[in-house]
Amino acid sequence: MNLFSLLLISGLFANSFLVINGNTYHHNVTEYDYCNNECNSNNWGIGYETHSNKNELIYSVGTFMDSWDKFSWYGGMGGEYYINRFTDFGFSLGIMNKNYSATEEITTLYIFPYIALHITDYVIISTTIIPTSKLVKDWTAGNNWPTTLFFQYKVRISK
Repeated sequence: MNLFSLLLISGLFANSFLVINGNTYHHNVTEYDYCNNECNSNNWGIGYETHSNKNELIYSVGTFMDSWDKFSWYGGMGGEYYINRFTDFGFSLGIMNKNYSATEEITTLYIFPYIALHITDYVIISTTIIPTSKLVKDWTAGNNWPTTLFFQYKVRISK
C-alpha cells in the first residue's frame, strides 16, 4: 500500500482536507538570477492533508508545478500551533522533488514554516515560507534560490 492510499484511508477517521496548491511569490529573483527572472507564479497542483487526532500531527502529499513550470511532488508531516481562532502557525517536514534550475531537478528533505488563516471551519488559506538559500549556504551545493511564499487553499473533506 503506498503512502497516498494510507493517507486517504486515515482521512476517513480524522480531519482531512483537499489541498489546492496555488500561487507563489518569489522575492528578489534578480539578485539570484533565478528562473531567468521569469518564475512561474502559478504553481497549481493538488494534494491531500489529514490531521491525526491521536498524535496531533498533520500528514500531507501533493503535486504542484514548480518555478520552471515542471511537475513536482512532496510528502511529509508537520504540526500546527494555535495563535487565535483565525490563525495557526505551523511547520512542515518532508521530502520533495522539484527543479532548481531549468534543466536539473533534486529530491531533497525540507522543513518550512507556515501561517494558516481559517476563513471558515471548512476553508483555510495557508502560506508556506520557503527561505532563501543564503540561510543554509553550506547545504545547497552552490544552488541559489530566493525567499518564496507558497499559497495553498484547503477545503475540509471530513471532520
